[in-house]
Amino acid sequence: MLGLSVILGACGAEDEVLSPIWGIDFSTENAAGFAVGSVEQFKGETKTTYIIKSAELRGVGGDVYTIYYAFESGDAMEIRIAKRAFDDNYFFPGRSGENQLLSATLNGEILSLTEESKVSVQPRTDENKLATLAKLQTSNMGLFDGSIGRVPLLK
Repeated sequence: MLGLSVILGACGAEDEVLSPIWGIDFSTENAAGFAVGSVEQFKGETKTTYIIKSAELRGVGGDVYTIYYAFESGDAMEIRIAKRAFDDNYFFPGRSGENQLLSATLNGEILSLTEESKVSVQPRTDENKLATLAKLQTSNMGLFDGSIGRVPLLK
């Protein structure tokens, strides 16, 4: 009987750590600095590459989450998504009941997203992190296209 209660107790503790919505465990705050990748901005004839310094995905209430990227240049991007389905893709403006790309900002400036904008958030269970792919087509800042890996899920 003692052996059974130890096994059940271990399962209960694991359930508190694992996020069933994302399929990976929550990470500690310092894991944000291990992200890798870049985002490129194409505006007219110019291309700007933003190299990632840190990244995180965090819940902000209900089914809304933010993907936050801090870049080596000092720039920062925040993408808001609504997780409503067991799917990796988020479209703008999306439909109710489905995953939605809600908004994006660069250095606090709102990006005017168009319907071509989408984000993908894919669990990488082998590294307990998320891979994010963003294609943000805007009417005011051009196209942001890139992939950031090793993004931790934070509480």
